[in-house]
Amino acid sequence: MEAYKIKMEPGDFQVFEISEGISENPSGPYTVLKIRLNNWETNHFVSYLARYLGISRKRITYAGTKDKRALTEQYFCINAERIPERINIKDCEVVERFKTDRLLNLGDLTGNRFSIRVETDIEVEKIRESFMSIINSGGFWNYFGIQRFGSIRYNTHIVGEKLVKEGFESAVKEYLADPSIDTDDYRMNLYRDWNFSRGVKEFPEHLQFERAMMYELLAGKSYGEALDAIPRSLRIMFVHAYQSILFNRILDERKRILGNPLSVEIGDFVSPVDTYWNMDENRMIEVDSFNIERIRKMSEDGKVVVLAPLIGTNTSHQKGIPGEILNSIMEREGIEFKSFNIQGKPDLSSTGNYLGIRFIPVDFQLSDEKVVKFSLGRGIYATVVLDQIFEKLKSGLN
Repeated sequence: MEAYKIKMEPGDFQVFEISEGISENPSGPYTVLKIRLNNWETNHFVSYLARYLGISRKRITYAGTKDKRALTEQYFCINAERIPERINIKDCEVVERFKTDRLLNLGDLTGNRFSIRVETDIEVEKIRESFMSIINSGGFWNYFGIQRFGSIRYNTHIVGEKLVKEGFESAVKEYLADPSIDTDDYRMNLYRDWNFSRGVKEFPEHLQFERAMMYELLAGKSYGEALDAIPRSLRIMFVHAYQSILFNRILDERKRILGNPLSVEIGDFVSPVDTYWNMDENRMIEVDSFNIERIRKMSEDGKVVVLAPLIGTNTSHQKGIPGEILNSIMEREGIEFKSFNIQGKPDLSSTGNYLGIRFIPVDFQLSDEKVVKFSLGRGIYATVVLDQIFEKLKSGLN
């Protein structure tokens, strides 16, 4: 048996958004709905909700995306005058409703509270011991979880890589069919000759984004225009996913060279963090020979976190070991900072960002029934917590 399993049923994996920054204003023009969803992927739900309300998808914004096989509570903001009191959509329940004067945007979250039922033969006390061992060793490495790269077709980052390196045609074709991951006849048939006329007949109706792309190509549109047939929130995820896989590789190298996520080196950037380990990107500090001892103490006290880049056009060169790691990853990938300027698509180009390399879960609890509960800051993956706990157990808690 595997070390552990999760997500046997959607209710086994529960996510509740924590948002302390959404202000209520009874006279505001926008309506916020806090919705409980069962087995809905966020982008598909937004498309369905827009059709149900008879409005453009662009009139609905949200704070965070969630995986399909989960029970979630999420905030959605609707820019429309008339919204029915009752929303009758399968596996959807409105649990809160209020007006606001500000549109909700992706990232407008404090964090998420998780409740996950774990299936494992390992004793509860051993799991707790593994968790404490990781905390005592500096905390968890802040990897992006597998959901970032596609939980059904593991290629979101590959689409992004092709966008950055090769262009629109390669990216669109990767999205439609990839023989290294696909086995469905309709995708494999398309891959053989890229006959889009046959493709729209064979692809199932629920694959609306793939079908929309092919219809655009059949209408004589370019591959870049075909990419525009899918929502921007999904398109930008391709580039973000590629940045995320590069971030994970930077963490791999750092882990190999330095071993401990608590390490602070000359050339690092650090940022203050809140209770949930959310960084403040406006207060980044570069570590040098003059401040390193003070910053190491602040890091040990959990007041600051070391950052690593999500590489983009505005990413800064770094000194010392962090710079060597960054340069080696970019050289290996054959990319430059300017590679993330997607020609003709400013909405897909990325200036980059920074993210903390470690975190500590808030209010960690584990019941005798092996239901684990904890809270994490925005963009931190619950599966990464479980992976590292069980990986530690596998390696003998050393």
